Amino acid sequence: MNNLSTRWHFIKLTTSVFLVSLAMSAAANAAPYIPQNPSAVIEKLPSGMPAARYASAAAIGQSDPSTGESAGNRTEQISGLLNRAYLEGDPRALGQARAILDQTEEKDTGLLMLEARALQSDHQFEAAKTVLEQILKLEPGNPDALLTLSSLLLVEGDFEQALELCEGLNQIDLMLYRLGCQAGVNSMTGSLESTKESLAALAQAAPTLDAGTARWIYLMQADAALRSQDAELAREVFTVMDAETVPALMARADWLLKHGDYDRVIKLLNGRESQDALLLRLATAQLASCSPDAKTSLQLLSERIAVWEQRGENAHLREQATYELLRGQDAKALEVARENWSQQRETADILVYATAALRTNSEKDLKTINQFIDQTGFEYPALTEQLKAGTLPTVERSTC
Repeated sequence: MNNLSTRWHFIKLTTSVFLVSLAMSAAANAAPYIPQNPSAVIEKLPSGMPAARYASAAAIGQSDPSTGESAGNRTEQISGLLNRAYLEGDPRALGQARAILDQTEEKDTGLLMLEARALQSDHQFEAAKTVLEQILKLEPGNPDALLTLSSLLLVEGDFEQALELCEGLNQIDLMLYRLGCQAGVNSMTGSLESTKESLAALAQAAPTLDAGTARWIYLMQADAALRSQDAELAREVFTVMDAETVPALMARADWLLKHGDYDRVIKLLNGRESQDALLLRLATAQLASCSPDAKTSLQLLSERIAVWEQRGENAHLREQATYELLRGQDAKALEVARENWSQQRETADILVYATAALRTNSEKDLKTINQFIDQTGFEYPALTEQLKAGTLPTVERSTC
């Protein structure tokens, strides 16, 4: 996966970044928060985080592009940091990658791709698209840019253009990525069952692929299993998919939460409180099972959200909306979910928005959601039925 001598390096790294929910904690579309008091604590790093890649800003500065040796290592360094941020949920790694990129004045296509990935991870979608379009002007058939831009448009809900970009992956050695790209779009636009068949065929090849590409296929299968309530598919996927990386743990927890298996969620995620997306799911399970630890988890979430708000971040709106639902602040949850909906429209975004709209009985927002489902053909039968019936699809209040 780290073979930098071929274009496959970037294709494989790309597939490990644009999947299902980006588990990041980094500033987005805002000026950096500068404390007035030099002794002020900006944020407490949770215990259990892996050691920082760099011990100081000076260490990052050693990647000065003016030195030949470090210039040759920059691409590998940045790639590793971005993967670490995604797979381990370590916010420092994303910041370190951005620091190296910011120090690099002249960027070749490879570094521009990494810059686009970093911007996308930071939820700076428009800036990421600008960089990707710059790459495609230089290299109209660049497969990494096509796949990454398609994934970004998929997250935003621009399915038609996302599918069109998949078609650009027309070389025979890119066929697997083209099929996976198409499956990601078709799964969201009325072809869920046929997409499950396509993904099953791709999954047969997954054991021979690099870990990032295999995980990409498995996560699409997990999402399809969740929306179609396919227990057999879920069993197959979770048997082969890793249980250590943040994206894989999120998918497992979402399936278990949907089916009320709260004890297993708690067992799965205990000790993973350092990752925000996992802490949120842990708190959900603790509340639902009346665990006394729920109070501690909610307090941790509250502290982290306070930091995000202080910094003006918008990369965690889905998590914020879910947190507000957990503590019964339905109107606030709807406000945040609505703002999140303007940015991204994946399965989890639809669920949290629908829940907030149903909780508040907001006809305007329910109309928006139903129009999206009608126009795109988005398939989630259980959610559709619950919207019709006016019942809550997820994130129920605790009855403890």
